[in-house]
Amino acid sequence: MVKWPPVNPSDEDALLKAFRSGRWGRVPGGVVEEFEGEFAKYHEAKYAVAVTSGTAGLLLSYLALGLNEGDQFALPAYTFIATATAGVMLRAVPVFIDIDPETLNMSVESLKATLEEDKDNRIKLVVPVHFSGIPAELNEIINASRRHGAKVVEDAAQAHGAVYRGRRVGAIGDAGVFSFQSSKNMTAGEGGIVLTNDYEVYVKVWSYHHAGRDINGEWYVHRLIGWNFRMTELQAAILLSQLKRYDEEFRVRERNAKLLYELMEGVEDYRPVKPPAHTSSSNHLLPIWISERLISRHGKARVVEEARRRGGEVVEGYPMPLYRQPAFKDSYWRLPDYSRLSLPVTEDACRRVIWIPQHVLLSEEETRRTAEALIKTAKELS
Repeated sequence: MVKWPPVNPSDEDALLKAFRSGRWGRVPGGVVEEFEGEFAKYHEAKYAVAVTSGTAGLLLSYLALGLNEGDQFALPAYTFIATATAGVMLRAVPVFIDIDPETLNMSVESLKATLEEDKDNRIKLVVPVHFSGIPAELNEIINASRRHGAKVVEDAAQAHGAVYRGRRVGAIGDAGVFSFQSSKNMTAGEGGIVLTNDYEVYVKVWSYHHAGRDINGEWYVHRLIGWNFRMTELQAAILLSQLKRYDEEFRVRERNAKLLYELMEGVEDYRPVKPPAHTSSSNHLLPIWISERLISRHGKARVVEEARRRGGEVVEGYPMPLYRQPAFKDSYWRLPDYSRLSLPVTEDACRRVIWIPQHVLLSEEETRRTAEALIKTAKELS
């Protein structure tokens, strides 16, 4: 089994150097600023603000782009809850969009239909999620959003280095947010970063994450109501070290993902989700559809249990659409009643899609073992 997060000598050296510097919190000219610059450059963005988490990055991006109380924002129903709760914390209202079964990303058709129904233009923000590291269909999503007068924030929490039509994701929309939580392809235990090419968005995000200070102002003058969402020098040191080898790890994951596709070719009970030809996935997850036949007989949990027993490393994934999460029933937030909402592809994905984690794809041996375990499981349960 591949250990994750990895214990890498280069990361350890970088961490010790930052530790011994005696400057652990963000400082002018420090490692956080260096990491921001390098990560922005890698993703072809002009500006970056490193923060405490991807959730914080989403919150700050939504706020900087003008999402206000009572506004609506559109997001896929198959995503981690932070995509929604970052807006709910601003008293905005989530509008859930169905997904494309081929990518598990926001369905362009579903989004367009929802925007068309929004006659009062209450939807002010659209948040495509690059689920599993496969880029969402950004050109069509951005064009539809622009026509509606809505801003676009890319939730790129799982998509470090992913490519859409020749460009790395994260700064194609108005802003983009990445996560460095423990499971991510780049990790410092926790952390996140906001990318943008818009200077006004950048200075707002910077101020909000830095207790409302002005980016060029005095220390004890606060222009905005903000938070302390600053990344530490220690986290940035680890991430900067990881970024230097990220291309190599990206290629290894990509190679082993293709190997898994080959190994599972012709296996009727499984259909791996593959990135479209005009994209390159970060392969944070490798999602797999299980056949209706296998699911109706045994259920997703049984398939995962049997595959693990045979040495495969797989997880069940989301157990329910986001709109069915109990959190959205909390009366404090005054959200709509989502109990009658039913998005068919999202519902089906929660029943039938399992995930292979990214660290499995760093090892050909582990990739083969997991594929073989799944294939044996299908044969045994048939």
